[in-house]
Amino acid sequence: MIAGIILAAGEGKRFVQHKLMLPLGTKTVIDWVLEAAVKSKLGKIILVVQPDDQKITERGTKYRVTVVSNPDYKDGMSTSLQKAMAELDNHQNIDGFCVMLGDQPFINSNIINLLIKAFQKGNKEIIVPYYQGNSGNPVLFDIAWKEDFMKITGDIGGRILIRAYPDKVKRVAMKDNAILFDIDKEEDYIKAKTYLKIPEKWCKRDEYQE
Repeated sequence: MIAGIILAAGEGKRFVQHKLMLPLGTKTVIDWVLEAAVKSKLGKIILVVQPDDQKITERGTKYRVTVVSNPDYKDGMSTSLQKAMAELDNHQNIDGFCVMLGDQPFINSNIINLLIKAFQKGNKEIIVPYYQGNSGNPVLFDIAWKEDFMKITGDIGGRILIRAYPDKVKRVAMKDNAILFDIDKEEDYIKAKTYLKIPEKWCKRDEYQE
């Protein structure tokens, strides 16, 4: 089984509002990510949130995922990943975990499924999506990397392992640039809203195929 880990405990300092709760089309930003995870072939899904973030917690409850609180979120992304790793210890038959960003609304279930399809357990693989030579997110890690994640500190995620162990990386080509897009700044949010106003792109969002 492949678990999904959705990182939603970031501070989002570049936004006045809570960016993951911003409206986007018919849902919020985090709703799109949760929906993609739930519709995919992921098994257990873990949503990491700030302790007092009731709104995101409620979204996780709506989609029936496991919500994990990270009181150390100000110490960076590594702490959220480690809270998720601790939660994985409570579950059996986990072969790997897919790390997803809460601010990537255009990642759909088919993209996640392509990563799962490419994964072969037991080889300590890191499955990385690529679009025209550029790597993106989400990234799927063999469960054997769990202990390595527990050693990372600061505002650093799995990219440090990808750079350190290129021989373990398996590239998966994607047909669009959704894996490269996240809502980091106000201008990204504007782009996302504009994208959803283009009918041909909107209709194809959940039709992505290998």
